[in-house]
Amino acid sequence: MIGLEDIRQYAMAFPEVEEMPHFRLPSFKVNGKPFALLEKGDATAIISVGQADAQAAAAQDPEVFEEVWRAGGPNGRIFVGVRVVLAKVTAERLRELTELAWRHKAPKRLVTSFDKGH
Repeated sequence: MIGLEDIRQYAMAFPEVEEMPHFRLPSFKVNGKPFALLEKGDATAIISVGQADAQAAAAQDPEVFEEVWRAGGPNGRIFVGVRVVLAKVTAERLRELTELAWRHKAPKRLVTSFDKGH
């Protein structure tokens, strides 16, 4: 099963990532914005991809992925990302989602700089 060390490895592969607690849970942030966190109990993670990516993942494999919303905002709900069941996701897919989340939260200048270096 994928765990914190794996998520740490995926997240820290990108520039300007910091590991910092978010509501006392292990999380990874870029530009002060969390983009990946391990939920309580270590069985699931929330990856802050865009809404279209979360919807596609949940539609493709609802046993592994679930859209995450929280209360608030003008419509009563705010989109957060996708919940991933760590025992059921492949390392490759989680790595891909982690990169999408980093790109979603990182400043454009940082993404551009990263892309030029790779």
